Amino acid sequence: MALRLRARGSVGATRAVVVAIALGATGCVSKGTHQSTLADLSQAMAGQDTLRDGIETLEERNDSLRAAMDVELARRDQVEAALQRTIADLEREQRSLEQELENARAASERLETMAGLRGAELQSMRRRLESLQAVEQEVRERNAIYEDVISRFQSLMDGGQLSVTIDRGRMVIQLPQDILFQSGSATLGSEGRSVISQVGEVLSDFDDRRFQVEGHTDNVPIATERFPSNWELSSARALAVVRLLTAQGVAPENVSGAAFGEYQPRASNEDRDNRALNRRIEIVMLPNLDVIAATQVPG
Repeated sequence: MALRLRARGSVGATRAVVVAIALGATGCVSKGTHQSTLADLSQAMAGQDTLRDGIETLEERNDSLRAAMDVELARRDQVEAALQRTIADLEREQRSLEQELENARAASERLETMAGLRGAELQSMRRRLESLQAVEQEVRERNAIYEDVISRFQSLMDGGQLSVTIDRGRMVIQLPQDILFQSGSATLGSEGRSVISQVGEVLSDFDDRRFQVEGHTDNVPIATERFPSNWELSSARALAVVRLLTAQGVAPENVSGAAFGEYQPRASNEDRDNRALNRRIEIVMLPNLDVIAATQVPG
């Protein structure tokens, strides 16, 4: 701003000099020529003022755009930091499993060298080692899928249309109800259909994984002929999403629907913002049942 003031002062000084020269020149030219020259100078100065005002307007607009860009960059930095924390947590979990696996290997080797080790005990330890290896592989695959999904859903996440988290070892895609359904309805709106279609296109690539679509509501009661309670509403919404996912290529045998009504809230229902958090659809990647069965080693 100080630069603009100095520029404006410089222009004023220049104008004063030009006018002084013009006035001093009156003795050398005719009156008509002098007046014409003054008019030209006045017009040029007015044009200069207009240009200066335009430059100041553009500079103010540039400052405003720069401030908005700084805010957006700060928001993106926050999202990136949250993703990095989640990835760091996953990596710590993986390292912990690798350490447990290494401990199991070491224990197995020690047991094999012990005199009088019974064959049944050794076999049980080997089965335990194999089950840990299966769990480690499952975690590796889940982490790889999580990172792939994060990358492919980045634009939807930036737009606030969904989020992806790891909850109790499960990858969970959360979609707010407000972009999917109108209040009291189980019919997907245009934005909801677009988002679910994009989700379906991605999930259809993981044909060896199973997904469960979970419907959740807030605790505001509903009592209509079609939806006597929030159970029916959350069930109908989950099934609407299931149908669209299968239409986008997700294998029907790999997807199911579940209704939780108001009974698994993310936050208390004490205010409007919390109730909005509780009205949601969650698409959960289920753990590999074969791996779970493999970990159930008889005692």
